[in-house]
Amino acid sequence: MSGKISSKKIREIRFQSVIEIIMLVIMFFAFVPVMVMLIMSFKSNWEIYNDFFALPRHIAWTNYISAFTKLRTSMLNTLFVVAAAVALTLVVSALSGYVFATMKFPGKNFFYMAIMALMMIPGILYLAPNYSLIQSYGLYNTRWALIFPWVSGGQVLGIILCRNAIEAVPKDLFEAAKIEGCGELQSLIHIAVPLAKPMLSTIAVMKLVDYYNDFIWPMMVIESNTKQVITVAVKVFTSSVGSTEIGAMFAGYVIATIPLFILFMFTSRLYMEGMTAGAVKG
Repeated sequence: MSGKISSKKIREIRFQSVIEIIMLVIMFFAFVPVMVMLIMSFKSNWEIYNDFFALPRHIAWTNYISAFTKLRTSMLNTLFVVAAAVALTLVVSALSGYVFATMKFPGKNFFYMAIMALMMIPGILYLAPNYSLIQSYGLYNTRWALIFPWVSGGQVLGIILCRNAIEAVPKDLFEAAKIEGCGELQSLIHIAVPLAKPMLSTIAVMKLVDYYNDFIWPMMVIESNTKQVITVAVKVFTSSVGSTEIGAMFAGYVIATIPLFILFMFTSRLYMEGMTAGAVKG
């Protein structure tokens, strides 16, 4: 009997080892482009052309100085508009999710299903109508041309997630708050939002990544270089340096990646908490 148990454990260990090796290989190939980008950003043009696969002999900090000088304004613009859009998305999502989760009104199910149906429409189909609206409201080439459409589209998923999170909160808490004299807004702020914090954190991370990586929409509605976001600015910078400053081009890619890397380092735990919230019932 002990021999059978021993052989079974050996098979499990071998299987687990194979899985781990496969995962390590996948991780290696996933990080190869990142490592190449980082190494190339520290090399001069001469080193890139003459010894592409070698490590940099001399750190070319001038690549980062050149890239940062050109991309600094766009990075600040991006951080501002993305932060504003994420904040507004969370406010609208929490308010709407609370309404759909706790209140009763005519057409509630119809409106909620209509909001869910919006997720079935590809985002590319919104470009022309949104562009027409931005032009008619005189918001073209302004930061509001980025913030308003982002919030409008981003709240759809946010409403659904917030509604599910708040709906899972025991109704007795809201009833007790009403007995104590709390209004709907106070119940939202002091009960719903704190208990739905993991889900709100997940929405914030998801929307921040979506807004930060958006390329097509900013290119359509922002004309001035001083108001442009980092994704478009990096493309313009890459086209301008061409083959003359390859190291600076890669340095620009690294600079554009740093905010998302920092975001992952500090919010990965909150993101996973939100994704697993409600998965296990206590």
